[in-house]
Amino acid sequence: MGKEIFQVILDNQNAVFYPGQNVSGRVDLELFDELKVTAINLSFKGYANVHWTERSGGKHKHTRHYSSNETYFNNTVCLFSGKHGDSVKLQAGKYSYPFNFQLPPGVPSSYEATIGRVRYFIQSDIDIPWAFDKHTRRMITVVNLLDLNTVPNAMNGATKSDQKTLCCLCCESDPICAMIAVDRTGYVPGEAIVFRSEINNKSDREMTCSKAKLIMQVRYHATTKTRNVNNIVNQTAHGKIEGGGTDVWMNEKLHIPAVPPSYLQGCNIIDIRYYMTMTVDPSGLGFDLNVPVEVVVGSIPLASIAQQHGMTLPPPPPPQDPSLPPPPPGAPQGLYTDSAMPSNLPQATLAESAMGRVSTREEGDTDETQGNTNFAPVYTYYNWDKPDPANTFTVQMDEGDTVN
Repeated sequence: MGKEIFQVILDNQNAVFYPGQNVSGRVDLELFDELKVTAINLSFKGYANVHWTERSGGKHKHTRHYSSNETYFNNTVCLFSGKHGDSVKLQAGKYSYPFNFQLPPGVPSSYEATIGRVRYFIQSDIDIPWAFDKHTRRMITVVNLLDLNTVPNAMNGATKSDQKTLCCLCCESDPICAMIAVDRTGYVPGEAIVFRSEINNKSDREMTCSKAKLIMQVRYHATTKTRNVNNIVNQTAHGKIEGGGTDVWMNEKLHIPAVPPSYLQGCNIIDIRYYMTMTVDPSGLGFDLNVPVEVVVGSIPLASIAQQHGMTLPPPPPPQDPSLPPPPPGAPQGLYTDSAMPSNLPQATLAESAMGRVSTREEGDTDETQGNTNFAPVYTYYNWDKPDPANTFTVQMDEGDTVN
């Protein structure tokens, strides 16, 4: 048996919180032998970080680092200490230390990826004299709700078209033309995007296939450079298009898995956008034709769409008295008077990110660091068009791929 059980226990067992909410729980320590300690501390940390490297140069290559950081909170409290900083022998037994912490308003949703993250956790540390300190960490998810009813034109449809020509030796082909249209631009995870598309292959070249993709474009802003990463969060395909042929997609659907809301509001170094994209792939040499139309993925559905699914959203708050001062920065906006998901929305659930789990080990972690270090945040998900949020996938596109 080990020498201790050391863990952070949350009163809210699903570990999902909203900006401005209270986070409470306790640190439990069970010792099976006596342990000499100087202090037991508890830290609450929330931050965003971006970091990647690029190699350049010819024969003498060098690596350049790009990074940026934002800190939303970093608070530490002492749960236990000896007098005047002296060490104390804790006898075998159980110890419990309650805690309470309020999240700041307006902090962004949790997000985890290889080169960027918005991360929140609670960590307790045992300071042990003349030995390795012990640490335990509890990751939490923060959901900053994006209300589609506050997004201009989210109920409106959108259409995009484009064309390109293929060159073979000195000859230029007639164009390949593609159009894609969506009935509206605002959606929530769990819905399906209904779209139409028409492709006219006026060239004499065969097109290998056409693909409809939902692409999550993430822009990571370092201090001196910005990097785009495009993730295919869902896709479907049609077969080949002969030279002079056409391909029509009529009222087809593409499901939206559990993904973070558009914009990642509250974060200044990571920006998320979604594009419904039609891709035409020519056989042989030649670049794909990509025709994207931007859609917005939110947390709160459009009121008229929710009503179609038998869901009644809370009424909007009454207009603010113009004689009163404006609300403070970060105050919740839209249909809700607080920033938490209303309890009367039974069709709204929380599902683990379709991006999958990542290692959340921090710099300085050792074998003495315990806790849930294999973690994925969760996002709002509506059991409407596809009840199983896990039946989805994500693919990171090759570096340099674009959607527009």
